[in-house]
Amino acid sequence: MCAGALLFFLSFNLMLSELPDALRRLGAPELLGWIIPSFALSALAARPLSGWLTDRLGRKWAMIGGTVFCVVAGVLYPLAGTVFFFFLVRVLHGFSTGFAPTGFSAFTTDVIPAQSRGEALGWQGLFSNLGTALGYSAGSWMVLQWGSRNMYLSSSVMAVLAVLLFLTLPETRPKQVHHPFSLRDVFYPAAWQPALIMCLVCIPLGALLTVMPDFTTSMGFSNKGLYLGFYVACSLLVRIFSGRLSDRLGRPLGTAIGSLCQLLSLLCLLLPSKVPDMQFAFFLSAVLYGIGQGFNAPALFAWAGDLSTSQNRGRALAMLFIALETGIIIGGLGGGYLLAATGSFALIFGLGAVFAALAFVLSIAAGKSIKKGH
Repeated sequence: MCAGALLFFLSFNLMLSELPDALRRLGAPELLGWIIPSFALSALAARPLSGWLTDRLGRKWAMIGGTVFCVVAGVLYPLAGTVFFFFLVRVLHGFSTGFAPTGFSAFTTDVIPAQSRGEALGWQGLFSNLGTALGYSAGSWMVLQWGSRNMYLSSSVMAVLAVLLFLTLPETRPKQVHHPFSLRDVFYPAAWQPALIMCLVCIPLGALLTVMPDFTTSMGFSNKGLYLGFYVACSLLVRIFSGRLSDRLGRPLGTAIGSLCQLLSLLCLLLPSKVPDMQFAFFLSAVLYGIGQGFNAPALFAWAGDLSTSQNRGRALAMLFIALETGIIIGGLGGGYLLAATGSFALIFGLGAVFAALAFVLSIAAGKSIKKGH
């Protein structure tokens, strides 16, 4: 499953660096800001249905169904001759992340005992993020070596390989009475605490993904992806042990550590104009943010898994993904608007720090509530 998840995220992110140039060739550079939100919105729309399908049809079929969207998207991108068709494919591509990751998390939660669940989800996240990181770097290299069309087709081939791996997996969904999809399948109330914390920590993440390229160049760096590269690398390394710590210390303490690291990271970004060594604060922030994300993700998904039963695990994890996408969309659109309206990076980072602080407070409160048996 982890190998398939790596291939899925590698396939999905392989073309990300090429999409802005593809849109420019279609004559719509003013729409570059919609490349990320267009897929995020379609992924968000798919999340409620993905939880119901994961619980009804099965975990492996959610993985396979989501990955098939990657296969189709890789074939259609080179055929996109109009802006409308381009964004239609982008929306279709977004459905892949709306379904497959829900299946990944539900499968892992099913097959791993509760006392090791955080560690397993940490390793799953490591493989997923490794695929993302490889996709960012390999996509541009493939375009230079083989051209964009072959890069797109390579993305489809990787997705096909992932499907073949998923076909070998056993189905872990328990037998249950089927019911038609309804609005009550969108939310799983028992998982409201990890979902709320997930939304809070993803709001500053969405803002960082939007404004960090411009902030990086304002700091004097030519590589716009420098901060995000360090952030992803640190997140990968931390996941090796952070999930196991959440198994031993408890999920709320794991998210408290993660949100505190992200709070400190955002505060570091407010320092560069006031301290001599601006670049040190910049890199320290990237490291701290990656550590925070490496703690938050496995702890939050394991927390939602702990609160659910096998019959409704898909709904619980889908609710967490809904919170994730909502936070990124709010942060991305809000960060972009504030940067355009005020030009103030400090305002964006300061507001992000407020959301991280709220996540930290809620994590501490949840931990105290669990100790009291509530």
